[in-house]
Amino acid sequence: MEINVPKIAKAGMAALFLLGGLAFLAPGDPSERHYPQRIPVTFWHTFAGEWQPIFEGMVDRFNASQTKYEVVPVSVPEDACSMKFLLSASGGDTPDLLMTWAPILGTWSDKRLIQPYDGIMTPAEKREFLARTYPIVKRHSTYAGKIMALVDGLDLYAMYYRPDHLKEIGVDKAHLPKTLEELVAMGVKLDRYDAQHHLRRVGYLPKTFSNYVPVFGGKFNEGGRIVVDTPENLRAMEFIAENTKRLGYDNATRFASSLAADAGPTMPLIAGNYSMMFDGEWRVKQVEQYSPGLPYLLAPIPPPKGGKANACMSSPNYLVIPTAAKQPQGAWEFAKFCVGFLHPEEGGRNMGDMGWLPDDPVIAKSSSYLAYLKRYPQYKVFVDLMTSPNLEIPPQGPMQNFVMDELSKAEDAVTRGSQTPAESLRLVQKHLTEEEARLRRLGQIRGGDRP
Repeated sequence: MEINVPKIAKAGMAALFLLGGLAFLAPGDPSERHYPQRIPVTFWHTFAGEWQPIFEGMVDRFNASQTKYEVVPVSVPEDACSMKFLLSASGGDTPDLLMTWAPILGTWSDKRLIQPYDGIMTPAEKREFLARTYPIVKRHSTYAGKIMALVDGLDLYAMYYRPDHLKEIGVDKAHLPKTLEELVAMGVKLDRYDAQHHLRRVGYLPKTFSNYVPVFGGKFNEGGRIVVDTPENLRAMEFIAENTKRLGYDNATRFASSLAADAGPTMPLIAGNYSMMFDGEWRVKQVEQYSPGLPYLLAPIPPPKGGKANACMSSPNYLVIPTAAKQPQGAWEFAKFCVGFLHPEEGGRNMGDMGWLPDDPVIAKSSSYLAYLKRYPQYKVFVDLMTSPNLEIPPQGPMQNFVMDELSKAEDAVTRGSQTPAESLRLVQKHLTEEEARLRRLGQIRGGDRP
């Protein structure tokens, strides 16, 4: 549901003082400034803990690289970042640049809370951006025909295999499955149970319906509209349902609840809880950090019959410039330094420090990024995927949050067995149509907005 910012601002400004750690940081505060003679550029990001000094290292390098701007970083908890920004926008006191991985681009663009980069870039910069950026990055950056964000790290997915498990069934790296059907059959052979028939190891269990939509040739966006109930998307939901049913919902749930933390030295790939996993690029650096030398194989997920190869869902970290930014030009100068646009060596270092994928091939071929790939050679599988035409993006537009919530509920109902895959997608499409009509009646979606 969309948020009426002015109403919230009037009804609960006191909430600003109750959100721990979210007090606004005055850009001119001398305790936070190292170059007080420069123009301050306030930058909100969502990293804390061990990642905050690594991420803010690129801020330090930018500030040292020129003498006009000082970027002042502010760490904001991700779960409160959107609300904090909406409150700041209602008062016209936003940061100059904000980084978030929340699915906000359509809603914030339609509400005119963020401004296009098109009006800040020079014509030459825009031509260069459109010419050299990976197509999937352009899709995430562009909304309603305008460049509304830069992508500061993109998540992709591929298959991780434990070769020690594969060896149990006589499979080596030269004989990885070539189809999704072969992958499932192999997973069945790798399942392990105890005497009570409780799962102790899962060969392969597909989860998160939206991640499997691309490999079946499906998508969520068509002609500026969100599409859900399509034959390809249905095949993906049926695939999730069939494999959960094979293991048994209760058995699979009990197994999942018995696992330790999803990150760190007890994460499933390291612990060997799964023999084969469809997972994101961030695991490569995690494995090296917590279990260096662990043998594993990595490859794109094999397509089902009639599906698409080198396919997966993608999700970005956005760098957006608020409409009320006081220093949009300074924000742009730092943003392009941050992602490496026209600064490939710096971009390669920044992406390598965070374990992220580059936005364009020039950055991917920079000496700094090649040094990262030399240290983490498995990561090249994801870099190669960046050129695939079969990468997809989540639902876009002013209702993207609503649709993702509905899809999550649908998948839960399907895996529990309370709805069939066909019923679940029809219901999501119905709810989408009803919610769109309701928001139009309330004037929260205008005639030209894309649902």
